[in-house]
Amino acid sequence: MAPSGYVHVRELSEGMGHEFIEPLIVDELLRAAKELQCRGKKASARDMSNLTGLPSSWAMAVQKAYPLLFPEWNNSSNLSYNKPKPKGANTLMENFPQSSQEKVLSDAERDKQYRQVLSQLQLQETHRNHLRDVRSLGEFIEYIGFRSWQSIQVSNVSADLPGVVKRDGLFYLWGAKGIFLPMRNELEQIIAFQLLPDNRETGKYKWGSSAPVNGNCPRLDNGEMPLTFCRTQTVEIQSVGFVEGVLKAWSVACFLKQIVIGAPGAAWDCSPKLLRRYLEKVAQDRNIAIKDVVVDLYVDAGMLTNEHIMRRYYETVKLLQQWECKVRIGWWGQFTKDKLDIDDLIIRGLRCQITYISVNEWITLWPEEMRYSLLNSDAQFDTRDWVAPVQHLHRSELGYRKKMKGLEENLGWEWIPKAGFSFIVERELVGTNNAFGGLMLQVKRSYDSVTEQDRVVVPAEALHKVADFINCLARSTGKVYLVNKLKQEELHKYLHKQIAAYRARGGKVYKLSERIGRQADGTWVFPDCQISASGRFITELESGWVFNHALIAKEKIPLPQINQNAETGVLKRLVSGMRNFFEESGFMPAFFTMAFSVAGLFYDEIQESEGFFPVLGLYGDAGTGKTVAANIALSLLGLDYRATLHKTSESAYHERFKLMGGLTQFLDDPDKAQIAWICQQVKTHYGGGSRFVRENHQDPHSPLMVASNYSIGDDDPIVLSRLIRLVFEQTPKPVAFGELRSVSRICSCVLPDLIKLGYPQTEVKVLESQLIEKLPASHARFASSLALIGYYAFRLAELSGAVSSSEVWKYLALLCDDANKDESKKSSLDDFIDKLLILRSQTEVGEWNCRLITEDNNLENRNYKSLAVYLHGVWSLMSRYFKNDLPYSQKMIRQQIEKVGGKTYSKQKFHCDRDSSITYQRWKVNIKADINGEIIMPKPPEMLVRSCVEIPIDFLRERLSSFEGSFNHDLHDSDDKS
Repeated sequence: MAPSGYVHVRELSEGMGHEFIEPLIVDELLRAAKELQCRGKKASARDMSNLTGLPSSWAMAVQKAYPLLFPEWNNSSNLSYNKPKPKGANTLMENFPQSSQEKVLSDAERDKQYRQVLSQLQLQETHRNHLRDVRSLGEFIEYIGFRSWQSIQVSNVSADLPGVVKRDGLFYLWGAKGIFLPMRNELEQIIAFQLLPDNRETGKYKWGSSAPVNGNCPRLDNGEMPLTFCRTQTVEIQSVGFVEGVLKAWSVACFLKQIVIGAPGAAWDCSPKLLRRYLEKVAQDRNIAIKDVVVDLYVDAGMLTNEHIMRRYYETVKLLQQWECKVRIGWWGQFTKDKLDIDDLIIRGLRCQITYISVNEWITLWPEEMRYSLLNSDAQFDTRDWVAPVQHLHRSELGYRKKMKGLEENLGWEWIPKAGFSFIVERELVGTNNAFGGLMLQVKRSYDSVTEQDRVVVPAEALHKVADFINCLARSTGKVYLVNKLKQEELHKYLHKQIAAYRARGGKVYKLSERIGRQADGTWVFPDCQISASGRFITELESGWVFNHALIAKEKIPLPQINQNAETGVLKRLVSGMRNFFEESGFMPAFFTMAFSVAGLFYDEIQESEGFFPVLGLYGDAGTGKTVAANIALSLLGLDYRATLHKTSESAYHERFKLMGGLTQFLDDPDKAQIAWICQQVKTHYGGGSRFVRENHQDPHSPLMVASNYSIGDDDPIVLSRLIRLVFEQTPKPVAFGELRSVSRICSCVLPDLIKLGYPQTEVKVLESQLIEKLPASHARFASSLALIGYYAFRLAELSGAVSSSEVWKYLALLCDDANKDESKKSSLDDFIDKLLILRSQTEVGEWNCRLITEDNNLENRNYKSLAVYLHGVWSLMSRYFKNDLPYSQKMIRQQIEKVGGKTYSKQKFHCDRDSSITYQRWKVNIKADINGEIIMPKPPEMLVRSCVEIPIDFLRERLSSFEGSFNHDLHDSDDKS
């Protein structure tokens, strides 16, 4: 009969016994079979052999031992699935329906039944003496739970328990006589056992199992083989030991006072779920992350030449590195089998010989053929030629280990420090849009606490010099980092090894975020969370994006704080709070302000599709709630009043729009000196204009809204046509502010729902066509802008359930009425004439450069035909008075004059100069007489012919009277003032 867990192959000739396959080889062959079956192939012995490199006779033995896993090979003729089954030919399951149908017990149920078994067993004196005298475990016998195992009848158990069989309705223990070695999990539950048999001719250790007699094997309910978690009542060493075997693991745990995870056959990697569960428990108990767990792998003596065990060691190390655990190798020179294993070394009091070396140092000790065999598949990540610094075994330092000179048996290691910190690569990052990529590192200094380490994004440009690298770490963490003659090439070698290790453990390349908020592919990246383009919270692993903290290292960029906890009905509460605070007159302007910020989420997409995005202008008297409305709109984005723009430099202003994607920017209460600059920003921002300074492209990725006590752009039709203006007229209700503010602090949880709205271009265009009919006198682009904001106002009304669509339509109608009355559609020529009147009222324009022309040259008849303007002289006055507020040129004015039927090049007589003309006009108003009482008539100024333009008199319309009488009126005013 095969030992527990082993598979019988054949009986050897000449009475030499039997050939068996050990459990680890069985597992390897079963994994190969599963892989073949997943490919849609039959798991033939030949294919299993080719896949594993093991003898086909072994594969056939496994097929025979586990017939249920190989249904295509269950009958002697190897019939395929498609061939009919001969009558009377039954599978093993049909012939023996009781086989392999036992229930796999949970950990808790196993523990309960094994403790029932232990209560019915004793420890024989011979076994006690062995444990006490040979293994030195006398004081731990009862704590661990050793017992003498023998085939006896037991009660309060089931046939589902590995190691128990049922005969004639009674339950018996099954297995060779020997010492029961319990295997516990992290909760100290007994989940399996091994036997140390009295007769060791067929093997030293055996699994506790009933599989050879059609019972259960020790495999757990998750499909993995058990590992033993050994922990004594006192733990002094904080690292976790890995030891092959069960009894050996208990010995090390007891004598080193260290948590030890034991694996029969060193097969930790074959039970990855259970192993990670154990390590997470250790990390949780110590309040650290799993990547901070230090693992000490105690390699058995002579294993450097045992490829099977070395492969298990190597795969385990790779698994631990994938989880970013810190692995080191316990080493005492155990090159050959005649050296002591870890348990024997400790029992003999030689634990002082144990040193700890890095995995890379351990690999250098392997025989050449072993390195080739195990590392051949990982040749892409072979970094043996890169002699780089290593991490200290006990401290977070980088340096080199150098052998000290001395007698061979007293050789020691000298540590040469290079840096007072160490790091590993957590993410490899690539830049987008010609930006630098970099690395995300987990950095820890030698004097940081156990739980203290920092995540730092280091751009590629900071990796070329040690000083730049150190400065980047210091700036990102606010801490001091020191080095000891660390050279640039040493840093690069260590980085190369770390990147190779990252790739070897399956690490992928991530993208470094371009900005805060919406990225180019629609993913939203924030410091503490990410949201997909479909409005779902996702992880870095899902998105492939990593937040770039370097974005805010130099600029005072506000960081959104997104509430990730769902709040029921929060949007309805927010809108209701707004209605209560702003009351009837201010509610809809505030609601449309919020709709503008929602539309702004899709700023880049809308700019790309439409080529524009309007600017929002909030105006009204002080205290009417403009700033509060804007801040409430920002709260949906996780921002608050601290994100408000006030006075800022040109570069900082544009950098804010460059580094924030889809997050509305709010410019509050600019002073009058900034108005001209703001008007220019409105013009450029509408079309997404870029600023280019010293190779820095500052492209906007967020919309702009401005709040002011006066309406911006009133005298500039170009600005008016790009603005959506919302007026706030009444003072809000102060007592309702507290409730509104409290809701605004949590309302960012609705951001994913708002992102789901997307930009449905067709629906927006439908609304635009409906609004065009209501805007006969406004600028053509206003309907597009208003439709954009109106659409999201309707969607917000639906989501909140607190605003009706009729309210939205009513306010849209009001905005349309206002737009029809404003002068956003005013032509350049109309604006030019209005500015002439302003200059005429200031006596800067008069008969010397602007005069009415009649048909018969007699002004008293008032048969006017045109207004003659000496354009060359007037234009310099306009440029001086209105500075940058002229949105047109002389050429444009001439073109429009020609278009309305005027003359662009004419000759007319004007007063020779301003002073003579003004004096003459005053004489006409203030008539004087001589001593004889006769009226003295003033002498008219000399007339000069000048080149001019003539504007048709019909175009002046109601403004004609202003050109007739305003000058005389102004003269009277100036006389009164004098």
